Amino acid sequence: MMKHYKIVILSLLIWLPANSVLSQSRGIALESIPVIQKTPFVNGVYRALIIGNDLYRDPQNQWPALETAVAGARAVTSLLQRSYGFSDIELLENATRRDILQALERLSKKALPNDSILVYYAGHGYLDTESDRGFWVPVDAQGFDNTTFLRNSTIRDELITIASRARHTLLISDSCFSGTLLRQGTRGISQGNLSQGYLEKVSNKKSVQVISAGGIEYVDDNYQDSGQSPFTYFLLNELENNDQEMLTISELSGTVIRAVANNVDQVPESGVLHGAGDELGEFIFIKLKVSVDGVPAEKLKIEVEVAPSQNIVIEAEVKRLPQDPSLSIPLPTL
Repeated sequence: MMKHYKIVILSLLIWLPANSVLSQSRGIALESIPVIQKTPFVNGVYRALIIGNDLYRDPQNQWPALETAVAGARAVTSLLQRSYGFSDIELLENATRRDILQALERLSKKALPNDSILVYYAGHGYLDTESDRGFWVPVDAQGFDNTTFLRNSTIRDELITIASRARHTLLISDSCFSGTLLRQGTRGISQGNLSQGYLEKVSNKKSVQVISAGGIEYVDDNYQDSGQSPFTYFLLNELENNDQEMLTISELSGTVIRAVANNVDQVPESGVLHGAGDELGEFIFIKLKVSVDGVPAEKLKIEVEVAPSQNIVIEAEVKRLPQDPSLSIPLPTL
């Protein structure tokens, strides 16, 4: 007899944008429902804007195509969904200046007071050495005309707006010269001293944190033919192999910085976004660990189409609920 399950993720339901199309290749359909991630300390939605730019179309040929930015964005999206309960993610590939600004505005309008919001960018960056101003370079940039770039001060303004509405805001920037976005500083305590009291304290304080692939230096594109930049390679590695239920950004950034610096001529940086209202809180990644009848969650996979011609596999972590035909969906026998 076919068993029935209702898919949940530690009090989570998978949320998909209204225009998402569910793949029918596995014969499984999911209802689109908003999600709230609930833990002893974090009671808001985990949202993300993920941007990866590879295909630059500069008529002056000043910005060569990258190899790994889009792959990195896709990998980060998949990992956040399947392992960390991010339920509202917008993935932009090969985004123009306008695309990025509009997506940041959409994100700010959705932000709620208890939310944890992550923005990830991978692509070219630029530093104007005369003015000491840094930029993200969108795919429609034209030569070195910085009016076609996205100035770091503009990015900062958008993040300040998001941070004014959310509890925790985190920017991860995998581009050259991205360190000009942050004000350096450290916080947190050693892993062995991460008490429940400490985690509760920092989770209730506002945080506006930044991790960048480099300060004012060039960063590598493809690390040892891995298909990822060194920064994103070690970021993904640390998040994938994390065995803590709650991982703070202070811990994550420390290990990623050491791993990158030990292997390539590049030193990532971490700190806070200056003037954004940071109160020494911490963005906390929460690892999901559930199984069905002893079967590890990673064995249960659901394919969803998040954009035309763009399939991402989410490894849903589930627990069995009492059978209710009105609420349940059939899963294939394992």
